[in-house]
Amino acid sequence: MTTKQERSELFKLFQSGIQKSNSYEVGKEHLLHLRTELSAVYDYLFTNLQDEDFRKMPIKSDKTIAYYLYHLIRIEDITSTLISGETQLFFIGKFDKSLNSPIITTGNELARDDLVTFSEKLNIQALEEYAHAVLNHTNAIIENIDFKTSKTKVSEERKAMVLDSQTVSDNENASWLVDYWCKKTYAGLFLMPFSRHHMLHLNGCMRIFEKIHK
Repeated sequence: MTTKQERSELFKLFQSGIQKSNSYEVGKEHLLHLRTELSAVYDYLFTNLQDEDFRKMPIKSDKTIAYYLYHLIRIEDITSTLISGETQLFFIGKFDKSLNSPIITTGNELARDDLVTFSEKLNIQALEEYAHAVLNHTNAIIENIDFKTSKTKVSEERKAMVLDSQTVSDNENASWLVDYWCKKTYAGLFLMPFSRHHMLHLNGCMRIFEKIHK
């Protein structure tokens, strides 16, 4: 598993590479490499934590690992449909049932006091399966996007599709997300949430991991 610094260097190479047509494909390879390394962090957490560890909140400034992973994967699943126009894997793969989640949204609206209870309800094995399914599916989407297509802006039709799915809460802590995503190009979604978002919250997960295992 690469270090946080090594992943940051990959991010920089990807970010600069995708901006020009003559370096786009190399930049995209750096993104896919980065996502492989981020997937390794997911694997590390699922392999080295007990189910109850995913539900602990030992650091006041952080949440729970279960919440972070659910939040990351729900957002990636939702935003990937802004590119593909497909139905979310959450529903296709019946993860809306197997996860045992009390919500179908991103979780941005959850109050901090509710996070442990929310995390206790999640089926961790299903969360692992959902994470792998979404990460792999998004990789396939990224692989098929050329430089010209990467400059495409999210369409109003795709925005309406997400709104109609009711998978983003209308709570003020979440409702801004759809407009934020839909102002981006596909390459913009590569940056956030397909890479930077994972880097941010997986770092939080590792802080919690280290605290638990001290």
